[in-house]
Amino acid sequence: MPAGTAAARQWLAAAPLALLLAVAAWLAGGEAGRQWRIARVEGASAAADGLAPTTALARLAEAERDCADRCGPRALVAGGAARALIAGRTPAGPQRDELAARAGQDLRRALTQEPQSGRAWAWLAVAESEQAGDDHHSRATEALERSYSLAPFVRELALWRSRFAGANWAALDAASRQRAVDEVARLSLVDPGQAEQAELAFSDPNAGQALDQRMTRRGVMAR
Repeated sequence: MPAGTAAARQWLAAAPLALLLAVAAWLAGGEAGRQWRIARVEGASAAADGLAPTTALARLAEAERDCADRCGPRALVAGGAARALIAGRTPAGPQRDELAARAGQDLRRALTQEPQSGRAWAWLAVAESEQAGDDHHSRATEALERSYSLAPFVRELALWRSRFAGANWAALDAASRQRAVDEVARLSLVDPGQAEQAELAFSDPNAGQALDQRMTRRGVMAR
């Protein structure tokens, strides 16, 4: 077999692999690759609540490593949400404060890119609430109000928002109070069990009255 023919056959045999590698490289550097990296971070975030904190944080950090600063607000919200959740499961102390502070940083970075993201504001309220101090509590309340105005119903945080609103009723503006009881009413349609838990947080007499009136209009008796 002529040397040229043998070389050509070797090249042709290697061509599919080379093409595959080229496509993989293009995907990794293009939009499809970016979406894949975002999905990895979101997957690690979604799994965080069911894992030990150290395992959850390690998986999250590994997924985020591929993103660097290229994945945008979706990945930042996912990472911030996971760290806020883990902070809530961590005993009070420096580690908890560090986790909640990092969560807040990620969520604020996301909000600089998408300031109208009600979900990001809701998770920022969670992150701020996990940090000690009146300033953080005030910022959590402000973030909660902003989240209600932009996203009246956030399924994954409906129970948390209802509990925080019920516990801080006097600090909320009138519009946020109305949105809080509206969210419980909507939650009762999709998850009655969680709605019952949310109703228990409305221990303030004024909050309880507002919730009762809202649920009665919907035809549901509260508490």
